[in-house]
Amino acid sequence: MPMRKVVLLTALASLMVGSLLAVACGGTTEVIKEVPVEKVVEKEVIKEVVKEVPVEKEVIKEVVKEVVVEKETIVEVEGQTVVVLPFQDSFLYKGQKPRKFNEAPMLAARVASGDLPPVEDRLPIASDVLVVPVVETIGEYGGTWRKGFRGPGDGQNMDRVMMDHPLQYDLDGATILPNLLKDWDVSDDGLTYTFHLRKGMKWSDGHPFTVDDFIWANTNIVRNDKLNPNKEGRLGFSSYGPTLAKVNDVTFTASFPEQQNGFLDEMATYRIAGYTLNGRVGAPLFAPAHFLEQFHEDFVSDKAALDKLVKDSGFENWETFFKNKIDVHKTIESPNVGAWIVTQPNTGDVWKFERNPYYYGVDPAGNQLPYVDTIELRLYSDGEVHNLRAIAGEYDFNHRAIDFSKLPVFKQNEEKGNYRMELWPGDATMGVSFNYTYGLGDVNMPPDPEIQKWITNKTFKQAMSQALNRPKVNEIVYFGVGNETQPVFPKWHRHYPGEAIEKAYTQYNPSVAAGILDELGLDKKDSDGNRLRTDGSGKNLALEIAYSSGWTPTLKAAELAKESWDAIGIQINMKGEEGKLHGERRGGNTHELQLDGDVNAREPTSLISGRSAFPAYSNWYASRSGSYTLGAVTAEPPASDKSFWKLVELSDASQTLAYADRTQNYKETQAITSEELYYVGVIGHTPAANGTIVVKNNFRNVPKRAPNASALQNPGSGRTVQFYFQGGLNDAGY
Repeated sequence: MPMRKVVLLTALASLMVGSLLAVACGGTTEVIKEVPVEKVVEKEVIKEVVKEVPVEKEVIKEVVKEVVVEKETIVEVEGQTVVVLPFQDSFLYKGQKPRKFNEAPMLAARVASGDLPPVEDRLPIASDVLVVPVVETIGEYGGTWRKGFRGPGDGQNMDRVMMDHPLQYDLDGATILPNLLKDWDVSDDGLTYTFHLRKGMKWSDGHPFTVDDFIWANTNIVRNDKLNPNKEGRLGFSSYGPTLAKVNDVTFTASFPEQQNGFLDEMATYRIAGYTLNGRVGAPLFAPAHFLEQFHEDFVSDKAALDKLVKDSGFENWETFFKNKIDVHKTIESPNVGAWIVTQPNTGDVWKFERNPYYYGVDPAGNQLPYVDTIELRLYSDGEVHNLRAIAGEYDFNHRAIDFSKLPVFKQNEEKGNYRMELWPGDATMGVSFNYTYGLGDVNMPPDPEIQKWITNKTFKQAMSQALNRPKVNEIVYFGVGNETQPVFPKWHRHYPGEAIEKAYTQYNPSVAAGILDELGLDKKDSDGNRLRTDGSGKNLALEIAYSSGWTPTLKAAELAKESWDAIGIQINMKGEEGKLHGERRGGNTHELQLDGDVNAREPTSLISGRSAFPAYSNWYASRSGSYTLGAVTAEPPASDKSFWKLVELSDASQTLAYADRTQNYKETQAITSEELYYVGVIGHTPAANGTIVVKNNFRNVPKRAPNASALQNPGSGRTVQFYFQGGLNDAGY
């Protein structure tokens, strides 16, 4: 098929001005014209008018025309003309849909050989294709995207890239857009969701992708008691277990007995997500029935042959064998609908992917996506090796496990490594949980009443918060890019609660903090200046702060918190814990203070996400919905704790609202938590976790900022399918 011809034009009314610049790039001719566009701006002009009375001022509104330069793209492909609008920080496509399509050269060769049908026959029908806006420009086909991975357990590394969610959030992190599903409707009573597939869409092996794949997965995987005992139909990691019903091949319904207004939100997050992630979890929304039936014990005609296959494959039972078959990272013959398909599994030193020839999306010019041909991940033995490879320029785009503490080293080596550093700030806050439920429930060790008295005391926590030297933490741990804040959403977020709540008790004022402690009765000290307990024991008041020993920022932050609190006479003992122990102690409700990034990037500190701030109450809350974790300590909050029960009420109510409609709820929640200080925020909204990105200079169409949240699966939130290599190859030449 002929290559596209792209002409970049702009217009001022019917007048066309500017100079032409013709550039050749990979066989594509671009002609660029820059033309001013009028933009009307209202300004206020204050004039003094002298009268025979005292001088008065009158305000006159004056309309001023401001001239800006914008570009739009006219794409001509086989007689069709498509207007490509400038990127508006949104992946909602508003332009004309292309009617003719192009494909990557590697696929065109397969079409010519008869190995593949033409691109028009591989895509959904023209009116149903997904059109993905491009961040910078129409891209170029080709190249191998190089990354690192840490082993078979690192499935999230590529889950986040594949973009096979049924729905997907836009760059604002709140607006839900179509993705795999074309669109949807909700009944007036809010009980039934009707979803529409893209007509003509196919699995990566060319088999039709239909509603039957949703119904089959729900009936034979999600609700299969052997595969998912006690799951009760809940999809993925979510709490939603709708009843699915087929309307026709491209339409199905999901019904609930009660309103579940958060259902669509979870369809767009990892909690329900696509087959790549929740296939291997074992509770997918959809699955390739035509492939899996041959391995499902309810569908095979020769049960003995299946048993033999299970045994010969090295599995103890059918359940583990089947779950391996629905893990696309390990079973390379499994069809998928993501942008790339596995050609070499993640069980070796190299994990490889190749473009999906049946991917359902195109760019505004009609070029089938993705642009990048292949993805190759190299196993690393430890994080240091991984980061040294990145610094040496061996990766094209890598966001995962890049050590933020090495940011100065990365910056120093940008030119040498031919890369740039992109920082996608997160919505979360690193801080210290003062365990509000310390000693409650069936704990495995007796609590210390003196410690319990202070770490649950709001005024004590206000003093501790004001004693924290946040500017120093920000400078030393986060190189000044963070925000000194309580655990609230950042200013760019629609649920931001305002500066008063954001900055409550965050001003560094150790003398005020010391005065508050004196007034509380902690005014007696030993010869070293350590404050004495009030129980008459004569001992120092010493608190333990636990932190995850596997992450450098938490260690440094814990050391600086200790320094701040030692200075006002509160002795701090640090305790680094590896991940498993850290989680067990949190679930067992034995921590006193805990430093981590507790606040979920999608939700404020609440009963939904405040697991380290009040673990026993969080476990109790989770047990009400059936998601109780075996061995976790629970305790029900007393009726007298009005503020906390208001938090329970708000947590319940939030789950009945769509995410975009939770602003008032979340503002009230943040107001309570910032005042009660269940979790004392230190530094927030940094790129430290999964937002420190190494990007080769010729790797383009990467947004300057995209939602950095596990729930939204970055970097897929930045639409990886439209990333491309300038020149069509990586800088190693392939």
